[in-house]
Amino acid sequence: MILTSEQRAEAYVASGAWNNVTLVELLHRAATAAPEAIAFEDVGAGAVPGLSASYGFADAEKRINGLAAFFAAVGLRPDMVLGIHLPPCADAAIILFAALKAGLVVAPLPVYWTKSEIEAAIEAASIKAMVTASEIEDEPSGELVRDVAADTFAIRFVFAVGDGQPDGLIDLAEVLADVEALGEPPEVPRRGAAADHVALLSMARTPDDELLIVPYSHNQLMTIATGHLFEARIVAPETVLSTMHPASLASVAGSIATALMSGGHVAFHHGTSLAGLADAVDSAGADRVVLPEVVVAPLAACLDRAVAFSAVGAGLGLAPAPAARTVDLLTLGGLCLLPRARDAIGDAVALPLGEAHMGGIGTAPVLFETKIKAKAAARSRKADGGELLLGGATIPEAPWPEPQSGRRSALLAVTSDGFLRTGLAAEEHGGRLVVTGTLGETIGIASVTVSPKRLDALFRRHPGVEDAAVFPIEAGPVGHRLGLAVVPKAGERLSLTDLLIWLEGEEAGKLDRPAALVSVTEIPRNADGTVRREALFLQAVA
Repeated sequence: MILTSEQRAEAYVASGAWNNVTLVELLHRAATAAPEAIAFEDVGAGAVPGLSASYGFADAEKRINGLAAFFAAVGLRPDMVLGIHLPPCADAAIILFAALKAGLVVAPLPVYWTKSEIEAAIEAASIKAMVTASEIEDEPSGELVRDVAADTFAIRFVFAVGDGQPDGLIDLAEVLADVEALGEPPEVPRRGAAADHVALLSMARTPDDELLIVPYSHNQLMTIATGHLFEARIVAPETVLSTMHPASLASVAGSIATALMSGGHVAFHHGTSLAGLADAVDSAGADRVVLPEVVVAPLAACLDRAVAFSAVGAGLGLAPAPAARTVDLLTLGGLCLLPRARDAIGDAVALPLGEAHMGGIGTAPVLFETKIKAKAAARSRKADGGELLLGGATIPEAPWPEPQSGRRSALLAVTSDGFLRTGLAAEEHGGRLVVTGTLGETIGIASVTVSPKRLDALFRRHPGVEDAAVFPIEAGPVGHRLGLAVVPKAGERLSLTDLLIWLEGEEAGKLDRPAALVSVTEIPRNADGTVRREALFLQAVA
């Protein structure tokens, strides 16, 4: 499926920003150059029982081709969407490339998502098949995804990896036990350039906390990786350790494509502790680590040698980082992945207003372009602030089609001239942009933005609550935790444990669960009715 207009695609190719190489072709070139070299490997303690592997390029291609043939044989057709519900691991990379080889589109399903969150993504993204693990961190993920499929008519197949799988799942280890018997991968007929077709659906949230499906083509993903190479000044093969979801933008473009372009390989680690992550960096001999920005400084303090970092963050209040070789991969709320090298002392470099060229070289292709759409009420005052708009070779310019059953997600907002509306407020200062927050009120929890208004409404539904409001609690390097203030109904006494049990019944997401509860006589509000959340925090710590 091609969503980029033919005119823009031709312009991007002519400029040199797009090269019409697919991710599958990138892998094949690496395999041809060094068939016996390591392509993907797992390091450190695994999150899935029985799942730890290391694949050379030749072996990886053999498994990818066989699995692509299997996907086609069971009836998965080009442009169908495969949801990947796995932690970072080498097998996930094999599955991802096999799906792309078969012409499928991949979509990340975060492992911490609840049943209702996965079901919403299935409908919004039109997911037709899923792959999961028997267990992830001792949680029965196989049973969870199997139950989702049983309740969701759209899902045709659920594939799984790891030991101890429950009944009803298709074991990919058994499928690949005789990979030679699976036959040749399918020939995928394509209209136009294969690299113009959508390869990945990113999952984002609007400021109102609605699910947003963001489609990316092969060309867009490859351009992000090229920009990453320029910003990080990667000139030799690198071993890239990825801690990100294997089908996320940060993993596919920021880790896998970047490593393969450099002539290196990818090591995967599902980090649950700083000590374990530090050991994984040493075990892999990693040159670069791709990880959430809030973990960069704490990890750097644990390492005995200098390592380059690619810090994934929303760009709303950047965490500190070591000065040496740190690059920000700005997601701006999950909408994009903009690589930006930090300065000599480790400070973030603001986005430019206008065109951003690869590596900051004026003669290089344009990586992306920014502009500010002034608020209607402020135009007459020549205001220097408004909504941040993004365009260019790395930025999606069209929404993913709405599901036939009726839209359950927000629709990607794009202007008539192809600029993506981000929902972020920005101001110009000396030709640079400063992102000041979201147009709507949000709270950042573990690098994910959540809507406090939605959470307020959720907690007001509790039968023992008269009124409620959430507030952010600073939590050091991990960002914020969620606090909750409630006005109990007469005669009611609420405990945090009781509230968490109630949330289970409401199928609330894991990020919706408060870490602290305080009872108050009233919720402080401004004259316009908005909650004074800072006042609630001060009451909680008083």
